[in-house]
Amino acid sequence: MERRQFIKGMVAAPVVHAVSPNVVLAANSKTNESLILNLKRFNAALEQHPELIGFKGTETNLSPQELTIEGKLPTDLTGQFYRNGPGRHHRQKERYLHLFEGDGMVHRFSIGNHKVRHQAKFVRTDKFKQEEQAGKYLYSGPDSKLANSLPIPSPDSINTANTNVLPVNGELWALWEAGSATAIDSNTLNTKGLVNIGEDTPNEQSLKGLPFSAHPKIEADGTIWNFGYAQSGHVVLYQISRFGKLLNVGMINTGFKGGMLHDFLITERHLILLMPSLKRNRTIEGHFSSIQFNAQQAMEVFIIDKQSFNTVKRYELEPGFVFHFGNAWEDKQGNIHFDASLYPNGEVLQHMTKIMQGSDNVPLSPANTVLFTLYKNGKVRKRIVDGISEFPRIYSHLTGKQNNKLFTLSSVQSDVWSDSVRRIDLNSEKQDTYTYGKDFLVEEHVLVNQNNKESGGYLIGTALHIPSKRTCLNILRADDVSAGPICRAWLPHVIPLGFHGNFMPTVQAKGY
Repeated sequence: MERRQFIKGMVAAPVVHAVSPNVVLAANSKTNESLILNLKRFNAALEQHPELIGFKGTETNLSPQELTIEGKLPTDLTGQFYRNGPGRHHRQKERYLHLFEGDGMVHRFSIGNHKVRHQAKFVRTDKFKQEEQAGKYLYSGPDSKLANSLPIPSPDSINTANTNVLPVNGELWALWEAGSATAIDSNTLNTKGLVNIGEDTPNEQSLKGLPFSAHPKIEADGTIWNFGYAQSGHVVLYQISRFGKLLNVGMINTGFKGGMLHDFLITERHLILLMPSLKRNRTIEGHFSSIQFNAQQAMEVFIIDKQSFNTVKRYELEPGFVFHFGNAWEDKQGNIHFDASLYPNGEVLQHMTKIMQGSDNVPLSPANTVLFTLYKNGKVRKRIVDGISEFPRIYSHLTGKQNNKLFTLSSVQSDVWSDSVRRIDLNSEKQDTYTYGKDFLVEEHVLVNQNNKESGGYLIGTALHIPSKRTCLNILRADDVSAGPICRAWLPHVIPLGFHGNFMPTVQAKGY
């Protein structure tokens, strides 16, 4: 069978990451009661625990406004910092049960001319527009089941576009995991519509609605690599030009049916897929609720040739769970090195459910940065770096090549969210850390650097200040993280805690 026909057949396969029509139709009237109860429970908890304010969500777009500057804004830092995350968690009297379910909201921080301006808009997906007009939820989510949910014929019927945002050829792609990217105007933040990855290729129709992950990898020349995980265990592989045009597509059958594959890696010659130690318990209702950690299940690594999309080698690692990777690279001997924010179990998924239900006292086994080496002879070595670790970033021009610096969030005082940012020297493991303190909930910080060196530049990221109920954009020097922010730009209010983002320099914004 030709590859194109085989991929086309996946449209009929069980690719829905969240829910299927059959599950929705099986829901009973009592399921809506759990969403109503959840809103009451969260609001009551918020009165006692102000640190939950970042998970409340918002109901409206946020109009453009100039922020209050504290410190000195660097004159050589100009451009747009975009970030995405679930912005709306409830409608009427119903509140979603899991953090991943909320409708996506894209934020834009415009930096330049000694000013920082902010605006934010919901991604107006088909789901969002229908529910906005109705004034209530119409579709079941991965864990939140509605008694009278509308049918879900494809993943894009419930696409929330809520996980990441990627600048592509002058526009933005709001990324989910289970379905298509959504195009957004980079200046107005107006939603354009779903991206058809196969447009103007023989795959134009067959790729519509297929999973497209929220963690593409971008090489120095702008080439975009991505994957899409289907519940059948198949993984679609994409190679896309810097202009957003499909160059190559393929698929492998990993046999992995654990329910979640969030991130991946590339080297100069290979794609790397790591299957965490997860399994689905189909007797438990709800997608995320049914994902269980299996302490006897090894993590399996697939090494895939970039040219042929064929699996060339497989490795087994000790059981664990990974959301995010920083980078991978291949040495002259053919050994592969990569880092992972590795969890010892899958408690973090349940942690996100408990937070949405108003509990801030949830036991959690945090992730550590772990450095892996996959030797060509089949052996494996791992090295654990001290400290809690998540949301790893590197200097972007080194994606797929050897990097010596890794930037991550960490947690020193907070059990709810990250409260620190740090730089790790991967050779010496020396760390340079700045701790915001227990009064802050710190979000992903991205690296901004245009000199193509593994030094200099800035770290940019948002943090929520709990006592004042305000969010600030923070700018730190990447070479001196422990000195803390050299500039803060304050919003007069809280914005919902999100997930991922990227920076578009002014030079790109004008003619990328």
